[in-house]
Amino acid sequence: MAPVVIEGYLTQQKLSDALKRIVGKRWGGEEVKAEEGSRKRWDMVFRTTEGTTVVEYDGDEHYCNTLKIKTDREKEKIAQRHAWRVVRFPYWVQLTTTTLAHYFGLTSRIEQDFPHGFITTKWFPASFCEMGVERFRSELLGLPNVVRGEVLRSLKDRVVEHGIEYVLPTALRFLVKG
Repeated sequence: MAPVVIEGYLTQQKLSDALKRIVGKRWGGEEVKAEEGSRKRWDMVFRTTEGTTVVEYDGDEHYCNTLKIKTDREKEKIAQRHAWRVVRFPYWVQLTTTTLAHYFGLTSRIEQDFPHGFITTKWFPASFCEMGVERFRSELLGLPNVVRGEVLRSLKDRVVEHGIEYVLPTALRFLVKG
């Protein structure tokens, strides 16, 4: 199979297009209702031999808006009731061969020309709400070392550019010390 090529910053649509190509006939669609009678929707869905995987591309609002975080938690409960696997893909991570395996357990060659981290965004962890800061910390520490290293380098670069108080909340400044 030819590599999946992603040019530029990953968006929800680019993630969806890439996953659709990778999973093929197992693709379940985009903007799929979380369950019958609900207004909540999953960004995308696909099926494997292990079951259904629901995917959420988490933009900055998933870190800054407590009501969005509340909705995310409610959707996680829906997924648990149905025994669906939830994958939350943060906006500050790019889809690469490594992250495809990490988040989805899938194997495919991905060619991505944009680095992980806070490169062009104006939404840094200092702008996140308290729940978003904790979500970011947990997600960052759970990443493969190479990806986490790239994200941390981007944060250090933004600290040099803007100042630490504008990039990282006090609780996360230990990430770029030393």
